[in-house]
Amino acid sequence: MESSSEQNANSEVTAEGSGAGHSQTEVQLRGLTVCADERILLENVSTVFRAGELTLILGCSGVGKSVLLRILAGLTGRDHSAIRFTGDVLFRKQQSNGRQGAGESADLPSERDVAVVFQSFALLDELSPMENVLIALDHQAAGTARKARNSAAAELLKQLRVPTDRAVAVMSGGQQQRLAIARAIAPGNQVILYDEPTSGLDILTAKAVASLIHDTHQKYRRTSIVVTHDYATLAAIADRILLLNHHTQTLEDVPRKAWDRLMLQLGDPPDMSVAGVPSAWWKSLCAWGIGVLSSSGRFAQDMLELPLTILPIWKSVFWGLRYTRYYLGLVAGPSACLYVAVACLILGYVAQDFVFRYLPFRQFSEPLLTENLLHATGFSLFRFLAPILSTLLIAARSGAAVAADVGSKVYGSQLDALSSLGAKPDRVLRTPILYAFLVGTPLLSLLGYFTAAVSAAFAFLLTHPEPGLAFWDAHFHKELIPQTGVFYRGTGWLTIKLLLCGAGIAVIAWRQGSSPKLSSEQISRGVTRTILWSTLFVLSIHFLFSLYEFEAKK
Repeated sequence: MESSSEQNANSEVTAEGSGAGHSQTEVQLRGLTVCADERILLENVSTVFRAGELTLILGCSGVGKSVLLRILAGLTGRDHSAIRFTGDVLFRKQQSNGRQGAGESADLPSERDVAVVFQSFALLDELSPMENVLIALDHQAAGTARKARNSAAAELLKQLRVPTDRAVAVMSGGQQQRLAIARAIAPGNQVILYDEPTSGLDILTAKAVASLIHDTHQKYRRTSIVVTHDYATLAAIADRILLLNHHTQTLEDVPRKAWDRLMLQLGDPPDMSVAGVPSAWWKSLCAWGIGVLSSSGRFAQDMLELPLTILPIWKSVFWGLRYTRYYLGLVAGPSACLYVAVACLILGYVAQDFVFRYLPFRQFSEPLLTENLLHATGFSLFRFLAPILSTLLIAARSGAAVAADVGSKVYGSQLDALSSLGAKPDRVLRTPILYAFLVGTPLLSLLGYFTAAVSAAFAFLLTHPEPGLAFWDAHFHKELIPQTGVFYRGTGWLTIKLLLCGAGIAVIAWRQGSSPKLSSEQISRGVTRTILWSTLFVLSIHFLFSLYEFEAKK
């Protein structure tokens, strides 16, 4: 039987928005002016989204509806490079006050208490349906018992008819939408934002989605704001409609009697053309130059910030470790191990075989140089050849995998979804990615060396069966085994080199993956850039270390 504290926590998490004992939150815009580049989207707008109402914000494509939603959700800051805004967005609780007259309320300031149901749903495919809800609860329903949160998530998914026996990626569109709504309302957020919920749907499916939003709103009674251009489907469920008028840059309250004339009020979409645009090639060249300079500056900044990034400052340690395990699987999972092992098997065989096969005057020199050649092969494989091949493969394979994963999350709005849940992607994802590379790079390089050593031994025994394996082992490792201590000579240099390579690949993969993505082509471009810059970085690290590492040995 549950303890009383768990029962209380459970009731807090699953409390329905009909609201007994709970405050209702309204959203106030005061003097809000929004600019996108040089274009004004809204100018000095003041309005109130009343508590418990379902409000539609209508407007043509490109007028700034989604920009306004991101500002309401706190996903766009005032210092954003492309979007600038002034004025205030206030969340205020209308809380019943027993000392006031009937029907009166106290207007109290509140923290931003908002969740977003994204157009693309922004569900985390690597998590189960239950985990998609739990990650929201764990980052927002602070102080509740884990068992209570599990029970609350299961009950909510059952109420919204979301199956829990299948992966998110194979769920139908309707099931994914219900899961996205469940994730938004589970922590008890009082304001729910819907971004174009019926975009691209046929009439029947759009009506089903509208019905789902209406039923959810009626049951949980959140303050709901729907950003859309589909007034024909969604007007039937609205309590109020605001028109984002791109001619006057205002939000106009549309009287109910005028709702059937909204087509005329929407008017023509705004002209997005810009005069005096430079020729395409010059514009592309300038953009490339600026991009290279800014990327270099950001990379240097990220490397300097590594001591802060590596700190596990997680709101939920469980999810920090969960994503560390996930990204370690991407960086150093079975396929990565096989990839590096096969390459280093070939390297070890070739290095050992060729050093004897192409020895000048072999029949005279080999008996004199066999031991020295084994010394050199073992030393070079451990200190240089296997590490450089392994890190290049990690940069190309694992760096690309992480950049693709993060890029897909940007394109699918999952990073925005994490931010809206209170889970900062810089911490929940970037720090685990750094850990994965700092752990995975040395492990894969060590695996690469040992597989190279095994194949080198095999190559030697094929051509020199008489001396035997003991002879090979004694001379292959002679330059590596220290007189005192456990680790091979040069392990310190090698460890520092590998950790620097891993950290650099992590920074590049995160930076290229997390940059804005407006198409799948940009995801591919980010992956390509990750491979290019991370391999160049790895080569540079190995070159710079070679200038000092082997001088130090002398």
